[in-house]
Amino acid sequence: MNARLTQLLPIDVGHLFKMDLSKWIIVPFLMVFSVVIKVSVNITVVEMQMLSYIVLALSLLSFVVVSVFYFRARTVSRYVAVVILFQLLMLTSTIINGTDIKGCLYQSCMVIFIAMASDFFKDRFHFMVCAFALSFSFCAYWNFYHLITHPDLWMVGVGVWKSTQGYLLGDNYNGMGCRLLCAVGTSMVCLRYGKWWILNAIPVTIVSIGALAIVQSMTSITGILMCLLFCFIPSRKLLKTGIVTLIVTIIFFQVFVCFQGKGIENNSLAVWFVEDVLGKDITFTHRIYLWDAASKVFADSPIFGYGFVGADWYYSNMSTFAKGPHNFIWGILINGGIILLALFTYICYMVFVKLSTTNDRSVLLIYATAATMFLMMTMEVYPLPFIITLLSLAFFAPTSQGMVEQTTKETE
Repeated sequence: MNARLTQLLPIDVGHLFKMDLSKWIIVPFLMVFSVVIKVSVNITVVEMQMLSYIVLALSLLSFVVVSVFYFRARTVSRYVAVVILFQLLMLTSTIINGTDIKGCLYQSCMVIFIAMASDFFKDRFHFMVCAFALSFSFCAYWNFYHLITHPDLWMVGVGVWKSTQGYLLGDNYNGMGCRLLCAVGTSMVCLRYGKWWILNAIPVTIVSIGALAIVQSMTSITGILMCLLFCFIPSRKLLKTGIVTLIVTIIFFQVFVCFQGKGIENNSLAVWFVEDVLGKDITFTHRIYLWDAASKVFADSPIFGYGFVGADWYYSNMSTFAKGPHNFIWGILINGGIILLALFTYICYMVFVKLSTTNDRSVLLIYATAATMFLMMTMEVYPLPFIITLLSLAFFAPTSQGMVEQTTKETE
C-alpha cells in the first residue's frame, strides 16, 4: 500500500524532509515573506479575501515545515524553548478564559516560527536579516501606495478625528510604527552587507517617514528618527552606551510613570519629568487613564491574566476611549499576568545580556532598533511577532567578528 502510494505521489515526501533546508534560498525566503505579510498586513481592507486565505495557508505551512526540520535536529535552544513556553502559557490562559483562541493560535504559530527559523538559519545570519528586510520593505511600499490612493485615511478637517480603520498596516494609524520600524532598522543593517542595499534603505526610509507624517503618528516618527540617529553614531562604544542608556530610561519611565496610572498626577518627580523634561501633557493624550484602567483589570487576575483578548474584550472590560492599555507591559500582564511577564523578562534578559560581548556594528544596530521599539511600546501595544523578530535576530546574531565578516563577504 505504501509503495503504491509513493508511486502515485509526484515526489517522495519522506525524501523531501531529509533534504538540507538550511542551504536553500528561495523556499526559506518565501516562508519568511509569507509570515511577515500575515502578521503585518490587514489584507481585508483591500478586499482581497482569497489572497488573505492564501497568505494564511502559506504562513501556517511555513510553520509546519520549519517545525519538522527544526525538531528533526533534536536540538532546541534555550531561547526557542522559552518562547514556546511563553506562547503555550498564553494559549492555556486563553482557553481557560474563553477569549480569542483562534487569534492566539495564529499568533503562536507566527512567533514560534520566527524564533525557530532564526535559530535554524543562524549560520546564515545575513540571509535572515535580508529576508526580513525585503519582506518588511515590501509592506512599507504597499502601505505608502495604499495611503496615497486612499486620502480619506489622512485628509481630515479641523477638529475631525482621523479614521480608526481602513489602514493596511495595523488596526489604526499608530499600528504602522512597529512594522515600519522593522523595515527601516533591518534595511539599515543590510547596508553592512553590500553597497547595493542603499537602493532599498533610502527609499524605504523615505516612504516610512512619509507615511507616518501624513497620518501624524508622532510616536512612530520619533521612534524611527531615533533609530536613524543610532545608525549615524560612529563609535561602537558610544553606540552601545546609547543603547544601555535608552534601556535604563525605559525601565525608569515604565516604573515611575506608566505603572502610576492616574497616580502620576500626585507624584511630583513624575510630573517634573513629564512636563519639564519631556515637555508632554501629564496625561499623555489621556493614556494615564488607560493605564489606570489596566491596573484595575490586572488586579482581578494578577497571576494568569485573561489570555489573548481582542477589541471587544477591551471595550467591555476597560475603557471605550481607546482599545487596549496603550502600554506593552500592561498588555502582557492582562494577557498572562505575572507569570507571563516573568517569562518575557527572562527572554529579554537572555537577549540583552549578550550586548556586552557584541562589538559588530550591524548587530548593535539590531539591538538599537529593539530598544527603540521598547521605547515606543511605553505608549502603544504592538503585536508580539515584531518584538520577537528583533529579539531573535539579536540573540542569534554571530558574536564572533570573523563570522560577521564572513557572512558580509558572501553577500557582496
